[in-house]
Amino acid sequence: MHETAATWLAQWHSDGVKVAAHELMYYRSKAAALARLRPRLKPGRSGALLSKVKGRGMEFDEFRHYQAGDDIRAIDWRVTARTGTPHTKLFREERERPVLLVVDFSDSMQFGSQLLLKSVQACHLASALAWLAVARGDRVGALLASTPSAQSQPQHIELRPQAREHAVTRIIQQLVTAQNQALQNWQQPHQERASVLPYLLQRTLQVAKPGTLVYVISDWRGLLTNSQQPADTAAVQALLALQRHCQLVPMQLVDPLELSLEAVAQAQISEQLALTDGQVEWQFDPHQAHQQQQYANAAAAWQQQLVQQFQQQALELWQFSAATPLESQWPGVRL
Repeated sequence: MHETAATWLAQWHSDGVKVAAHELMYYRSKAAALARLRPRLKPGRSGALLSKVKGRGMEFDEFRHYQAGDDIRAIDWRVTARTGTPHTKLFREERERPVLLVVDFSDSMQFGSQLLLKSVQACHLASALAWLAVARGDRVGALLASTPSAQSQPQHIELRPQAREHAVTRIIQQLVTAQNQALQNWQQPHQERASVLPYLLQRTLQVAKPGTLVYVISDWRGLLTNSQQPADTAAVQALLALQRHCQLVPMQLVDPLELSLEAVAQAQISEQLALTDGQVEWQFDPHQAHQQQQYANAAAAWQQQLVQQFQQQALELWQFSAATPLESQWPGVRL
């Protein structure tokens, strides 16, 4: 472990495997600095939602003839001078936008080789986004899901969007609960379990109201198992439906060991390593350069196919590493 990672973990009294509320409360003080994150949304869908109620507000709507009782401060003197009759401005009032944080706690997210598990970094990212939403005056909620140890039906936690800071503290409490429960389930003996991502996306489609800003935080292993197989049909259909009705921002959690095994080879490990993608298991000799290259090629092919899947839907995939503190890589990397 790098010294910077060890220092960071010591500062937060963390082991990088479990998550505590005080780690996530930290981003409350960073909301202003993190406001640089502005995902590129579809034209005509960015900014706060606008209500149909007309009155004084932030967005200009139209001119109309002045009527008795209108606020004289809203009179537009240029239009009045040009037309010869008093005209007043009408505005559309801004209202809070619902934001939904969708976090995948599948087994594949319980992995990390340097600083944090991907699932723990997902909690940090979700918390930062929640504080950012509240700072912008939005309502924020969450949908969290993991696979239980002894049941086939995924477990999920659903928090309806609410305003103000109590909404964020409620989400933080459930993030801590969800991660620690998912980790406990993963540590118990079990057969390989499918990702909960398809279920999570379908559930999101059911609860997200039109116009909701939806952040989906996952490693996306449940969308694309490997580069040799097509993407999960149910997950793709749910993504397409969400994109039609909501502002969709996909975010990916990665670990360096998923991209390259060079660090393993440099660690002077003598024995072979057992590797699996959830379906196939094979032995890897860290001293064999051709096996390192084979692994790197497979990882690059998977990542490329994942990016192309989102590009086909005109979506940008934002990537965050579990190997470095979140704020050091904000606002992420658009692929």
